[in-house]
Amino acid sequence: MTRWAAAVVIALTGSWSAPVAAQAPSSTSAAVFDALQRLGPARARVEAELGADAAAAFQRRLFDDLERPNDPAPDGYTTAEWVETAAGIARLDIEAVDQLVAGTAAPLRAVPGLHEYLMPSHVDHTWQLVAMYVPANAPVTRASLAVVLHGNPQTEAELLGQPALRRVADGTGTILVAPFGRGIYDFEEPAATDVYDLLPALQNALPVDRGRTYLAGYSMGGFSVFKIGPRGGYRWKAVLCISGAIVNSGVRAVNLAWHDMPLYVVTGAHDESIPTKYGEQTAGYLASIGLPVSFYEEPNGSHTLRSLIPSLQRAWTDMLAGTERPDSVPVARNGIALPPSSPAAVVKP
Repeated sequence: MTRWAAAVVIALTGSWSAPVAAQAPSSTSAAVFDALQRLGPARARVEAELGADAAAAFQRRLFDDLERPNDPAPDGYTTAEWVETAAGIARLDIEAVDQLVAGTAAPLRAVPGLHEYLMPSHVDHTWQLVAMYVPANAPVTRASLAVVLHGNPQTEAELLGQPALRRVADGTGTILVAPFGRGIYDFEEPAATDVYDLLPALQNALPVDRGRTYLAGYSMGGFSVFKIGPRGGYRWKAVLCISGAIVNSGVRAVNLAWHDMPLYVVTGAHDESIPTKYGEQTAGYLASIGLPVSFYEEPNGSHTLRSLIPSLQRAWTDMLAGTERPDSVPVARNGIALPPSSPAAVVKP
C-alpha cells in the first residue's frame, strides 16, 4: 500500500489481516476500510463460498479500492468523474462483502442504481460475482437486458463502476449485468458456463423481455462475445463488440451458429492496445459471410471506454432499435486477416 502509506499502516501478520488506519482520507476509503475489517473474521466462510484463490483475489481488489480514491484522476477523467468511478467500484465490492460476511446472497431485483450479487455456479457450487446497473428510467415490465463481458484485467465492478457504459444504458433504459467470469482470461470454462447459468436466472427474476436480451463485450470481452455468443445461438437479440475482434479460432462457431444475427462493432481510430484494423477486419469478415453488420469508428477514440462514447452511443441506440447499417462496413483493400488470438490488452477503469 505504497500510495496511501502516509494515511494507512498495513499490519500483515497473515494474508487476511486487515489494515490499521491512521486516518481515512475519503469517505469511500473509510467504507472500504470498514469492509476489510469485517471480512477478516469471516475468512473461513468466504473461502468456502468463493473458493480459496477467488477469496484471496477478492481481498486484493478491496486493497485497490482502498487506494483508488487517493490516486490522481487518469487522463480523460475530470476529478468529479474519477471520484464517482472510485465510489462506484467500491460500492459494488462492499455490497459483495456484506453478502459474504452474512453468508446470504441477496435476491436478484430490479432496484434502480448499482448493485452487486452473488450467483451460485452449477459447476462447483461456488458463488460468482455479478454487477448490475438498473437505470432509473428502466421500464417496470419488458425491459431490455444487456449482459456485458469485461476487459482484462478489469473486474465487473470496474466495468460498471465507471459512468461511461451506464450513461449509454440510461438512453435506452437498458438493464446492464456484468459477470466477473472468475477472472479467467477470455471467459474460458467454467466461466462460459457461468454466463449461461446466469442468463435464465436474470430472465426469471427481473422484469425483462427475453426477446430483447443482448450480449456485449469490451476489450477482452469484445473478443469473448464471439466465443460465448454462439453457444447461446439466438437467445441473444444482437451482439455488440467494443474494442475487440473475432479471431481465427472463433470463425467456425460463428459460421455454424449465426446466419442473420445482427452484429455491431465499435472501435477507436487511435486504439493503442487493440489495433483499429482488427475491428475493421472483423466487420468486413462478418459482412463477407452474410451477417448483418454495422460498424462504428470513433475518430478521436482510443482504447478507453469513455473515449468511445459518441460512437458507442450510436451503436447502442441502433442495436436497441434494430437499425442496421450495412453501408458502414469498411472495404477490405488488402484482404481480411483476422488476428490469431486475443491480445492481452491492459484495461483500467
